[in-house]
Amino acid sequence: MAQENGLLRELTTLRRGWGLEADRLRSRLGPLVSGWCEIHRTTSDRDARRVLREAISAAIAEFPADDKLAVNVALGIAPGAQHALLSDRIGVLADQLRVSERTARRRVDRSFARLAAEIEAGTRPGAAEPGPDDGWFVKRLKVLVRLDTAEPEVTEERLIVATRDALARISAQFTVPRTEDGRDGERDVAVDARHGVRISAGTREGQRHFRWLLDLPRPLDRGDTHTYSLAYRIRDGLPIRPSYVFVPLVTCESFEVRVRFDPRRPPRVVWRLDRVPPSVLADPPQPGAALPLDGACEVAQEFAAPQLGYAHGLRWVPGGDPA
Repeated sequence: MAQENGLLRELTTLRRGWGLEADRLRSRLGPLVSGWCEIHRTTSDRDARRVLREAISAAIAEFPADDKLAVNVALGIAPGAQHALLSDRIGVLADQLRVSERTARRRVDRSFARLAAEIEAGTRPGAAEPGPDDGWFVKRLKVLVRLDTAEPEVTEERLIVATRDALARISAQFTVPRTEDGRDGERDVAVDARHGVRISAGTREGQRHFRWLLDLPRPLDRGDTHTYSLAYRIRDGLPIRPSYVFVPLVTCESFEVRVRFDPRRPPRVVWRLDRVPPSVLADPPQPGAALPLDGACEVAQEFAAPQLGYAHGLRWVPGGDPA
């Protein structure tokens, strides 16, 4: 009930002022509504408005005509309802329904309570258990790649947000890219849960792709956040492709990568990859603007709202062997 009341409060906030036509709409969205629609902080107002309209339209599809109208007028979606004040839109609704404004306001309240219940019912776990790939998104991903260790190490820290209730298990995936000469075989990757999750199962999919199931320390409800960290080690001693990229499969608001090179083998050049089709990574390198190494022999880059299905990260040309 607490979640439903919280959701209703967030929906009620949206109908104030200009409704969905308000300036800075994204800043008015609460975590439950944002999670329901998977709208993150870097989404533009225009996109947030479109996503909300589509989601609300789908949620009220089976409502009686008067309740549909009440929701659409209150939010400023219906034609002729674009007024600066909710009270003016209530007057529009009263005229269209031929009722008093008090009755029209009660109709709006009732319709929004039903909308909140419909959203809650649509995201509540049913007979079929949702998969670990669904029901959450990544608010922040921070990655440290260490090439100054005996084995290449990758440490990932994710801050996730639940978009459904009772989220208890999620998944993690890791791929060792094929080397540029294409001669690498079956890879060997070890994973360790640094904090925030327990690894319950793992599978290998092909020679280079790995997937693990992660149990959360407690179930998350919609809007809840949680931070966890995993560390991967490539233990087979085979060469790795001189790059690290992140290809989002779920929504990610921000991504930061830091690569720590071996000071005895500094790269010849390092450059940024931003929204690159993954297939391009197998092509011969085409260096972009060179990024300088700092005093710790590191390069770091940040990416806001990396796009689903595209590669973001760093690529480099390796240096020679140490003297």
